[in-house]
Amino acid sequence: MRVNAVCIIWVLGCILLLGCSNRAVTPPKPSYPNTNDLLFSSDTASIPSLDSLIQLTSSQVEDIYRFVEKENVAQLPINEQAHQYVAKKLVNFNYEGKNLSAAEAMATGRGNCMTLALLTYAVAKELNVGVVFQVMHTAPMLQEIRSNLAVTSDHVRTFLYEEDKSRSKGFYLSGRDYAIMDYFPDSYDRGGAFIDESQFIAMYYRNLAADALLDNDLALSFALLKQGASYAPDYAPLLNMMAVVHRRAGDEKTAEEFYLYGMEVAKSKINLLSNYHHLLTSQGKVDSANEIKRTLLFLDDPTPYNWYLLGRSSLKEGDYFSAIIYLEKFLENSPYYHQAYIELASAQHALGKTYAAEKSLKTALEYTYLSNTQRLYQAKLTWLKQSR
Repeated sequence: MRVNAVCIIWVLGCILLLGCSNRAVTPPKPSYPNTNDLLFSSDTASIPSLDSLIQLTSSQVEDIYRFVEKENVAQLPINEQAHQYVAKKLVNFNYEGKNLSAAEAMATGRGNCMTLALLTYAVAKELNVGVVFQVMHTAPMLQEIRSNLAVTSDHVRTFLYEEDKSRSKGFYLSGRDYAIMDYFPDSYDRGGAFIDESQFIAMYYRNLAADALLDNDLALSFALLKQGASYAPDYAPLLNMMAVVHRRAGDEKTAEEFYLYGMEVAKSKINLLSNYHHLLTSQGKVDSANEIKRTLLFLDDPTPYNWYLLGRSSLKEGDYFSAIIYLEKFLENSPYYHQAYIELASAQHALGKTYAAEKSLKTALEYTYLSNTQRLYQAKLTWLKQSR
């Protein structure tokens, strides 16, 4: 009995040691794809540096210090001073879906959410205030569709805190006091991941690249994406757009390499998979495209609004089965968004699921509070019942 016991302990010990050995082995990270620089020619002088994006004019800097030197402001912590200054600038701010520099935003009092975050970042840098950003999942706002490109809005909020170099812990565990700048908040917004300055800067260059892509300036878009990648090379939207730009320039091979790399390193893979599916479909690679579609249908992703946009796209393409799956994934996390129930009802009705469509329309009615919208949904529900 003792011998057996010793043998069992020895065997278990070997298994445990082997397990530890296996955990220590990590697969090598895939290499960042080579970009096809010869495919694009652009005057790199037109690419704004980070310093030029956040540099404020001398009069704007003077305005900041005049404000923080006021008696009722000077006694506040420095991060709260920055918060109050930016909050004052937002009082008459005009929201426009434009990406501007910090100086332009302050001078004109306009810009989008990312522009406001950039302005906050510039003020924080001037006052030596620490910043960290949080991605916010907001109701999907489709800003523009041009040249088969769908542009959606980004939403972040900014945490301002006093810099303290003596603290060894990161922002999340430091116990710091912070002030939050939330631009255009909505009661249905959901907080997402925290991101550092590097990824925020990459996001901004991605926005500028999107503007260039909408204008069909592939060379400028490519140059801006390369600039953004220098700050956050594994940022999924940058990788996705790198693939799109190469594909539009005629290099489908490099585009595919970026899609595959992105799917290896990115946390959110929905847009990468969706665009890769379209590439494979256009190439007539039906089996590979179907495999990607199956991956998409069963994927779990923390960003709910990507599912909504995929659902809309599938509905438009007549892929009602996929549309239902995507929209239901979205509504599991965002059950209040009544427009999604209307699109879900359309897909369900197209597949002959009349009772399910009725249920979706009734739910849409429950979540809308605008009388005109209610009447529209009620009319759709009445028509659906009568058509049975």
